[in-house]
Amino acid sequence: METRQLDGPVSNGSRLLSQLSVEQEHINERAFQLLQRNRERRKLLQRQYEKRRYEGPPRSLINHDYGAHSKNVDRNGELERAQVRQKRQRIRSSHKLSQKRRTPSDQALYEIRKYQRSTELLISKIPFARLVREVTAQFTTEEQQPRWQSMAVLALQEASEAYLVGLLEHTNLLALHAKRITIMRKDMQLARRIRGQFL
Repeated sequence: METRQLDGPVSNGSRLLSQLSVEQEHINERAFQLLQRNRERRKLLQRQYEKRRYEGPPRSLINHDYGAHSKNVDRNGELERAQVRQKRQRIRSSHKLSQKRRTPSDQALYEIRKYQRSTELLISKIPFARLVREVTAQFTTEEQQPRWQSMAVLALQEASEAYLVGLLEHTNLLALHAKRITIMRKDMQLARRIRGQFL
């Protein structure tokens, strides 16, 4: 009696385990089949993509008479070109609607924000280097003319642009203080005087 009671639950458990293992095998087989299908689809799509990529120009672009087939290709090509033209026209019309002309004040504010975000130099490098050499030539003789390293010229340009930007900021503040928008010579002179750079 005791052995039968013990055998009952063990056999039920083994049946459940065998059923679960069979179901698990079915699930695994199904998943494997799906994976194989996906791989085959990917390979097929890859082949189609490579065919399109490496095919030569369509027969419609080559001026040969291939009979009815070439006429069909010509029609298809014309239809495609017409669709492309329509898309381009739609894009252009949407751009025209979306692009409104900026007023000069809006344009100025846009440029200010743009240049404040950027960190690159605003003066072009070659004319600035030429100016540096010209100024140094005025203070030296022909025998003493120094040679400039490119990094030295860049450092000088960085410093000069930082100085000019700061000076123009202060000049603009003084123009606004005088209830003007346009900066004037007297604003810059006053900014330099306040900074301690006497004229």
